[in-house]
Order: sequence, then structure tokens, then C-alpha cells
Amino acid sequence: VAPPQLGDEFENLTVAFNQMAQRLQSVESTRRRMFGDLAHEIRTPVAVLEAYLEAVEDGVKTLDPQTIAMLREQTGRLVRFSADAGALAQAEESHTAIARGPVDTAELLTALKAAFADRYAAKAVALHTDAGDTARIWADRQRLTQVLGNLLDNALRHTPAGGHVTLTATRRGPEVAFTVTDDGDGIPAGHLPHVFERFYRADSARDRGHGGSGIGLAIAKALTEAHGGHISAASRGPGQGTTFTVAVPVASQREGVPTSS
Repeated sequence: VAPPQLGDEFENLTVAFNQMAQRLQSVESTRRRMFGDLAHEIRTPVAVLEAYLEAVEDGVKTLDPQTIAMLREQTGRLVRFSADAGALAQAEESHTAIARGPVDTAELLTALKAAFADRYAAKAVALHTDAGDTARIWADRQRLTQVLGNLLDNALRHTPAGGHVTLTATRRGPEVAFTVTDDGDGIPAGHLPHVFERFYRADSARDRGHGGSGIGLAIAKALTEAHGGHISAASRGPGQGTTFTVAVPVASQREGVPTSS
């Protein structure tokens, strides 16, 4: 007896069910990996804090300036990680609020340079800016500052003393492209497609030593896309520096913001 033919509708339902099961499996796999990454990121500073506190309690160490500085450093890592994790969750929400308004690109770059001046000077890394003739754009200044700030922070961590980082803004047709270029560590070609993934590190041991949370670039990507823009990374390889490019739409005349000087 031939098996019953249940028709196209049943076959379509079966295909849809299998696809849903595959998506759920992928989501569960991602969830497990994220929790594992979270645990790993938190484990190191917590272990250091615990070891130092036990040493103080046992009388092996005293709360001298060096010990206090170490405790503050590890506490700061946890605080930064908590803030970054919250920012990433918010940035990746589909309803991320983007409060657009006129943003003067030259003034934005000047403000960013001033905000990072002390940190760059402390590491003896030179920070240069060039806004060209990009004039104003229609964007969320706070979010855009967060994106470029994350890129400047990333560049500083991976550029040695005596190095240079350059932040530029260039008009490219209907977009303005912001670039952050450094002459630091560089990124192997095989890692470039993954640098915007949460917790991804081209060199885990090295990056943790630099104090990054592993999600700053993921935040930058999510906020850039919320603007209707796109972000990319380019590097000629280890030791050859890296360039990150953030492209966002330029304002139009109908939005009330001039597109040229």
C-alpha cells in the first residue's frame, strides 16, 4: 500500500518546523557560548581581587598604595565590563533610540580629541584629527561619540608608546566616513571578519592584558547600523596597524541641515 500523500501544506509545515528547530538550536548554542564568555571575562578580575583580599587578611600583604592600586584596577575592569555589557544589550535592541540632530563633524572630532588627550598623553601616543570639509551631518551625537570613542579606546590599547592614531572625517557621496587609523599591533587577515563579534579576540591573552572587555567593537557595530550606516576593519597584518571605518548617511536639505559648508 502506498503511503498516504499528505500534500504540499504538510510538507511546507515540516520544512518550517525543521527550520525553526535549527534556529532554536543556534540560539541555544549562542546563549551557551555567551555565558561561557561572560564567566571567563569575570573570572580573572574576581580571582585577583579574592587573592589580594585573602593576602591582606592573612597578613601577607598590607593595604599599601600598590595593593590599593591593584584592587582599584581590577574593580575598574568589572565596572567597565558591566557598563559595556549593558550598553551592548541596549545597542542590539531593534528599537534602539537614535535621537538625530545636526552634528558638526569638525566640532565632534575636536571634542573627542580633547576627551582622550590625557589618556593618550599618559601612554605617549599621538592623537591627530582631520575633519576636512565634511560640514554637518544628521545623526545622534551621543551615540556617534560612543562609537568613535570605542574605536579610539581600542586603538590606544593596541598602539605602543611613540605610536600615532589618526581620526578623520571624509565626505563620500551620500555618506560621511569616519576613520580611526593606528600604527599599532595590526590584525591577521583571518581574524578581520570576526572582530565585531561579541567577545572575539584575535589574541585572547594579549587583549586581556590590554584591559578590553571584548565587546566595545560589537557596540560600535550595533550603534552604527542603528544609524543606517556600516562599519569595517582593515589591516595589512600583525605589526602593520589597523584602520576602522564608520560610514553614516549625510543629512539632506529636507531635514534642515546643510550638507556642505
